Amino acid sequence: MVGLADCNNFFVSCERTLNPALENRAVVVLSNNDGCVVARSNEAKRAGIKMGQPAFQIKDRIRSGEIIALSGNHLLYRAISLKVHDIFRRYAPMTLDYSVDEAFLLMDGIPDSQLRAIGEAIAANCWDELHIPVTIGFAPSKTLAKIVSESCKKRGRRVGVLLDAENAREVMQKMSISDLWGIGRRLSKRLYTCGIYTIADFADKDLGWIRATLGINGERSWRELHGEHCIELNHVQASLQDSISESRTFPEDVDDYDYLRARIAIYASDCSKKLRAMGGACRLVGVVLETNRFHTERGIARPEGSVRFDVPTCDTVNINHAAITILDRIFIPDVAFKRAGVWLGDIVPSQSVVPSLFDSPEAIQEKTMRTHLMKAIDSINLGPGMPVLRLASQITQGHPGHNDGYSSSFQAPGK
Repeated sequence: MVGLADCNNFFVSCERTLNPALENRAVVVLSNNDGCVVARSNEAKRAGIKMGQPAFQIKDRIRSGEIIALSGNHLLYRAISLKVHDIFRRYAPMTLDYSVDEAFLLMDGIPDSQLRAIGEAIAANCWDELHIPVTIGFAPSKTLAKIVSESCKKRGRRVGVLLDAENAREVMQKMSISDLWGIGRRLSKRLYTCGIYTIADFADKDLGWIRATLGINGERSWRELHGEHCIELNHVQASLQDSISESRTFPEDVDDYDYLRARIAIYASDCSKKLRAMGGACRLVGVVLETNRFHTERGIARPEGSVRFDVPTCDTVNINHAAITILDRIFIPDVAFKRAGVWLGDIVPSQSVVPSLFDSPEAIQEKTMRTHLMKAIDSINLGPGMPVLRLASQITQGHPGHNDGYSSSFQAPGK
């Protein structure tokens, strides 16, 4: 059996851990540039707010207080996500972290009779320890597990277990084909013209027709609905990503070098932390700037550059220094930029990195000490909210209209 653990309205739930006054209120979280809605509370859904809806369309409802709109706090979401996935791993023999708020639980060797109790324990621990609501569905395949989880959400249940084909059909008959994993809005419209309106309609189709109409991906979905394991998620099982990136669109066009330097330092530090979390080290660091594509009268510019390390590193200071060096090289005075980003590439396992043959014992010892320092900093910064320890280059007086928690003057915490 496979479980799908899904955090409910995750970004909003994370915000509620910091501000309990948001409970039972219509709350939305906006994208990085506050342009559109990327998460909604159940109350906001009932108020008719759509996923991806532009913020300007609901600005009057926000000003009146009917809808509470929050800028995304992705450092907070990442910190809570790590803790949630740790809870999942306490109960499942193996987990696949599918996204920041979802994980598949591979329950090999666990009797079916114990699944509901395990699911309830997971949901209870996520709520008691982190105040994050979680819904879990167990079924013979990943696609069915997703269907069960979604069905439980709609019925207000925390855990669902699907064991037999009869119950599976009953659930599939109540769910639109657009709810099927891997079918998107455009493909569901195409299936409507073929008389397929529910997931049960899809499962009832002949496999030959599915294969001829939708190809191998459609066949995998069909087989999963019939209890076969066909989706392996190899990209999820990989412990190392090919690259890591962090970028933001600014509320206003920016030509202030100090402001851009602080932003690049923040993005480089965030990428470094993610790199260490996956046990990797990178050989490449890149920086990109981009002007506003809607201000064509000024011309469009996208300067970028990269630096290669002789020895792969995951040290925040080294990566940050390289990123600032690149910024110094590509920055264009008197040109206003709308977006900036940092990326890390050529990632290898940190355990495979060996000292250079020409490193002195002192240099090797210093690198070892820096590794321990980075681990200590990551441990201190693991909690929700803004990082406690950060580089001086990340601090700036800020820029009008932009506040991500790093701006303004910095005072060290008390002893």
